[in-house]
Amino acid sequence: MFEAIFITLFVAAWLFCGFVPWLAFSVATRGNAGLGYLPLSMFAGVVAGMAVPLLGADDASGIWLSMVAAAAVPAGLLTLKRFSLGAHSNVAAVRAQESGPE
Repeated sequence: MFEAIFITLFVAAWLFCGFVPWLAFSVATRGNAGLGYLPLSMFAGVVAGMAVPLLGADDASGIWLSMVAAAAVPAGLLTLKRFSLGAHSNVAAVRAQESGPE
């Protein structure tokens, strides 16, 4: 029973750590983070947080490392999303300029 409580607390903490980068990105871009990326961000936080103890860091420093990983991976995903969409919009703008008015 105690194991279930601790696992639930860890998953809740990893979900929160996955939520914080999405919230910060949403506030920084005035709500342009995309609501569809919230579950992805939280899932990535849980997966990254769970990966740290599975890879062997299961002591006290591993707990803190898992929290850092649970926040860093969604932040990286959201950053990559932002840069990839920015590149996509730049390519579309260049193609529109090359075709000119028709």
